[in-house]
Formats: sequence, structure tokens, C-alpha cells
Amino acid sequence: MKFINSLLCLIVLFFSAGISAQSLKDKTLLTIDGVDFDAGTFMKFYFKNIDIVQQEEQKDVNNYLDLYIDYRLKLQQAYELGLDKKESHINDIKGTRASLAQPYLTDNKVTESLVKEAYEREKEQINASHILIKLSRGASPADTLKAWNRIQDIYDQLKDGADFAALARTKSEGPSAGNEGKVGWFGPFRMAYEFETASYETPVNTFSKPTRTDFGYHIVYVNERRPNPGEITVAHIMTFDKKDSNENTATKRIQELYTQLEQGKRFEELAREFSDDLNSAPRGGKLNRFGIGGIDETFANAAYEIKEIGAYSEPVQTKFGWHIIKLLEKHPLKNFEELEKVLMDKLKNSPRSRKITESFTNNLKKQYNVSEKLLLPKEVYSLVEDSLIMIRKYELNKNLPSNNTRLFHINETNFYVKDFLSYIEKRQLKDATVYSSKIEKLDAFYQSFITDKIIEYYDTNLERDNEDFRFLYNEFKEGFLVFDLIETQVWKKADNDSIGQRNYYDTHKESYKWERRIDIDLTQSISEEVANEVSDMLKKGIAIDSIKAQLNVDNKTKVIVSSGKVEETYNRLPEGFDVKLGVSDIYHEDGESFYKVISVKEIVEPTFKTLEEARGRVINDYKQELEKKWIDNLREGHEIKVHKNVLKKIKAEIKKQLG
Repeated sequence: MKFINSLLCLIVLFFSAGISAQSLKDKTLLTIDGVDFDAGTFMKFYFKNIDIVQQEEQKDVNNYLDLYIDYRLKLQQAYELGLDKKESHINDIKGTRASLAQPYLTDNKVTESLVKEAYEREKEQINASHILIKLSRGASPADTLKAWNRIQDIYDQLKDGADFAALARTKSEGPSAGNEGKVGWFGPFRMAYEFETASYETPVNTFSKPTRTDFGYHIVYVNERRPNPGEITVAHIMTFDKKDSNENTATKRIQELYTQLEQGKRFEELAREFSDDLNSAPRGGKLNRFGIGGIDETFANAAYEIKEIGAYSEPVQTKFGWHIIKLLEKHPLKNFEELEKVLMDKLKNSPRSRKITESFTNNLKKQYNVSEKLLLPKEVYSLVEDSLIMIRKYELNKNLPSNNTRLFHINETNFYVKDFLSYIEKRQLKDATVYSSKIEKLDAFYQSFITDKIIEYYDTNLERDNEDFRFLYNEFKEGFLVFDLIETQVWKKADNDSIGQRNYYDTHKESYKWERRIDIDLTQSISEEVANEVSDMLKKGIAIDSIKAQLNVDNKTKVIVSSGKVEETYNRLPEGFDVKLGVSDIYHEDGESFYKVISVKEIVEPTFKTLEEARGRVINDYKQELEKKWIDNLREGHEIKVHKNVLKKIKAEIKKQLG
């Protein structure tokens, strides 16, 4: 019995400890004028800022709590002054919320996975062929089955040893059929995502299983793989025959230009004078950098075959004309960190972003238990006129009887047929996709309607449903308020208080002194020879303007002069400069381009700066003093209570998490 009682006591202790640790974040740490602030929020602030705090004493929990109390008092004062009601503050918050919410309105795990997958695929390029049986995304089940049977029959023939090229010529419905299905070299984002995936997952000299894209069913045959050669920068000389010309001279002219190159003529000069590409000719034929798939394939293949920087190709013919190509620079594939943002942008602007949206909305459907009528009810089709199939021609019939049939709901919010009809009128103005039928377009719009409304609902209730966003958003709102408060209570006062500035200057005058200054002409010459000429002229008393006029001729600047009063510690004075009246020696340090000669016209001993000369520093220092006084007085008249038992537990938890 004694053993059982002891065991029960242990269970109670462990259970109580678990409850205590779990609820610590909800316990009240701080009370200011009767308003409670919980431990969880304090710890979030502490851990969020601990890595950027420079001073070790601020990492101390007691010291950080003092800062936190001041922060809460500042916010309280901002609310008392009504700064949260200012129109400028409200507008700032609206704009900030939209950008803060964006990362929460997507599936970040799927996004990260797709970006990393794209980078891995960037390392390799594929040369492939394909056979296509066309089929639209909204095809009927009967048409889908018919297309599937056709592609499956072709797949069976290939498994039995049929020639891929021959079947591509006779069976494929794609534009590449006449070229044995060849689509050439490509990397990620060049093809439909499903096609790309099938290509990267298929070994060389083998074919894939049938795969579906927006265009239909494909079988992909991988001809070759190669490492991504990166991008290159080239220049070219181009000739072509104009359509309305009676003479065909492009071939002859490119051969003549090639002969001149072989005889030693400069590529850039020939490009400027004779290239028919008027865009690149003024730049010596230089083109923007490109990679495989980013330019005509014949041109790209010829360019990538050039191995040495500065070498050029023999004349190459493309569908645009004749080219001689010179390799200027090679740009190897960048590492993941350098390419991540580029790949992210490509991902967001490509159809594969649907995978992210689908994953995100599917999770939200489960979270909100959205399950009613996720397929469009048949009776809705008759409510929409056939003009919907015409791009941007549809207008909602305003005479339709009001339809209050509920389609689906998200928690307490219902969506009705009338909401969907209004949605499609706006959506069709932005959608240029060609659909095979009104039904296909309506079905696609309905799925978009569901997705948009789920995301819109989640966005509207983000503060309620997402604790991390709620903390971040509140932090920004409060940060704006504190900034406005300091601007109102300190900065604007200091900027506009001329009497206060004068009093502060008079009290702290010792802080605003000129060091010993010198009135100089600092000359910088391009050579020692010019510097000697400058030195001689200065010693003869020749004016600076005359010196520049005599030496800077024929649009060539041989000497640059800077004049004025500077402190003797001025960083452009040469190291070891001997401050004395008159013309200095010539100074030149290793690695510098200029030779310096300094004419010292006056030496001004240390003096106090006038208020006007020191005004910038005075205002800044005055602001700091006002802010310190304001913070020192912040706690006056406020009842502040720290709950020490909770603070003790917080310290233990912080110590535990920091190890």
C-alpha cells in the first residue's frame, strides 16, 4: 500500500510538472497599471532578439526585462496619445500586413522542395524526343479514355521493340513529329513540369511511361544527358538577305568577313562596320549572356563548341542568317545560394506553382473541413451564357433570378451560386486561356473560386489562426507606434526647438571644437613629371585655375585640385604629411595612381565651432539627451509589478533552452 501511495505521488508530481511547463507561457509575468503581460510573449521577444544584442549585459534576463518594461510603457503612451488612430499609421500597417502575410499564404515546405529539385536539375541538361497524343485538361471522360488507349497502344509497341523515331513520325500529334519527335536540349522550366520530370527520371536510350501534361499524353525518349555548361557571353557578326532585296549576298559577305578575320582584322571593328545586326553592331557585336535553350539552338550549339576565350567560329547558318561567333566569357553554374532567388521567381511564375497552391489549399480544406459541393452542380451550367467561351466577352445576365443555393462553407462563412457567378464575370477578364468548351472553363473557374476563397478566408483570419503571424504582425504594429512616439516626443521636438538647441550648445560647447585646420590646395597629378610642373607653378604663385588651364588640354585631365579648409587629420592628406606653410614635397605611395603636392596657405589653430557649424551634431546629441530624460521619466506615475515566481521560472526555462 505504501508503495502504491508513493507511486501515485510521483505520478501527480510528474503530471503537475508537465502542466506547469506547458502553461508557463500563459502565466502573468508583468502587470502595469492593472494590465497583465504574459511570460510567453516576453520569452518570444527575448529569444527573437538575443542573437542581435551586442552588449552582454543586455542578454541578462533582469536587464532585458527592464528594456521590456520601458517598451510596454512607450506603447501605453502611444495608445494614450491616439497615435494608432492616425491615418498615416493605419495606411502603413495595411501595406505592411500584405507583405508580412505573403510567406504564410503558401506551402513553404513544398516550395523549398521544388526549388531544391530545380537546382539539382540545373546541374544537368537533357536531349529528348517525344510522342504526343493531344488532350485538353478539361476533356470528357470518353475523350480521355480514347487518348489513353492510343498512347498505351504506342507504349506497348515500343516495349515490343518498335522504332521510336518511326512511331514519332507517324503517330505523334506534336509539332516535332516531322523531326522524329526531337525537341533538343533543355533544362528545368523549359518544358511542362510533368514532361520535365519524366525526362529527368528516364535513363539515356530508354523511354518513359505515358505521362500527362496540359497538352495531352507524352512518351519521352532520352537521347543524351550532359553536365550544364553554364552560360556564355559572345559577340557575333551577322549577315542576312533582306526579303525585298533582288540580290542574295549574305553568304558571300560572311565569307569575305571571315577571310578578313583570318588575315588579322579586329573582330569588334568588323562587327561595328559590317554586321547586319544593328542592335549589337555598335557594341562590337556583343550579345547578352545566354544558356542552352535561351537562344536559337543552332546558334547556341555553335557558340558552345568554341573552347577558348577570344576564339571565333567558322560561318554558321541559322534561320536568321549567317553568323561568325566569338566567345567572350564563360559563366559556370552558380551555387544554390546564388541561384535560389532566381529559381524561386521562376517557380512562382511557372505552371508548377500549382503544386504549391494545391498542397496549401488541400491542407486548409482539411483544417476547415471544406467538403460540400466541391464539384460544380450541373444546374449552374445553364445559368451561364455560351459567350463565356469567348475570351473577355462574357457579361453576367443581370436579369437572372436570385440564386441562394449554397455551394460550400468555410467555418461560419457561406458561399452561394450568386457569389460564383459574380466571380466568373471578373475572372474571365484576366484569363486568356483557351478552353475547349464552356463546361471545361466553368469547371476550371469553379476550382479557382474555391482556392481563392479558401486562401482569402485564411488571410482574413490569419491573426486568429496562426500564432507566429499574430506575434510578428503585432510586433510590427507596435514597432510603428513606438517609432511614431519617439518621433513625436523627441525627434520633432529637437528638430524644431531652436532655443533648446542653443542652450544645449552653450552647455556642451567643449564638445564642438575644430581641431587644428589648414587652408590648402590639394593637387593630384597623373605622373611625377606633371607633379613637378605643378610644384614649380605653385611656388611661382600661379593661380590654381591657370595651372589647370595650362596642363589640362586636349580633353586630357593631368591634374585634379581640391581646395578648402580641412582638419590636419583629413584622410586624403598623404601619410606623414608635414604641416607647414608653403608648397610641400611630392608625395606618392606604392599602389596609388596619383602624385600629390599640397600648398598650405594658412594654419588655423583649434577653435570652438559656431552653432551653425556644429548644428547637425548638436541636434543629434540633443535628441539623445531628450530621449534619455523621457525614458527616465517614463515610469513616473505608473504602478509596475513583476511577478517574481514567474520570472524565476522564465530564467530557468531560458537557461535550459540556451543550454
